[in-house]
Amino acid sequence: MSQSKVPRKQLTRRTVVALVLAAAILLGLLWDGCPLGNLVLRQALRLKFGQVRQVTPAELVAWTRDPNRPPPLLIDARPDSSFRLSHLDGAVRIDPAHPDLAPLTHVPRDQPLVVYDGAGVGGTAMVLGLTEAGFSRVSNLEGGVFGWVNAGYPVVGDSGTALHVDPMSWWWGRLLKARFRP
Repeated sequence: MSQSKVPRKQLTRRTVVALVLAAAILLGLLWDGCPLGNLVLRQALRLKFGQVRQVTPAELVAWTRDPNRPPPLLIDARPDSSFRLSHLDGAVRIDPAHPDLAPLTHVPRDQPLVVYDGAGVGGTAMVLGLTEAGFSRVSNLEGGVFGWVNAGYPVVGDSGTALHVDPMSWWWGRLLKARFRP
């Protein structure tokens, strides 16, 4: 009895490229701190809110160290429990669900403000609200507090230096390096 050989299909170049691209995307989504997810989120925010000025963590550090520029007032747009766990040193919290601008009553309308939240979405939205309230120099911290700590910058909490940031959920927490998740 003779067995006939079934011709074996060869992978085409197109299939190999597609498999490599799919593997790279999967690796980018699973990598600690999810750099691909952060990139996609930043691009989506730029497309949707192109008028909102974004400040990278490195730019914010350089800005605060520049004696020729007035330092910005930092505004944390996260829930109180997240703020108490960790925040940028010197930040003022404004509740994103029920924004009360009372803490900004005595702040000049041309004072530079930098808003941040967890990953950058809520901060970008709050920038628009503060601009509508008459503040003229409002920026968003690109990547939010996640981008800040992922870049190696410190945060503080109720009891001094903080080691963790509230990931808000499993999905959003993927954008945060594992060592900063509680």
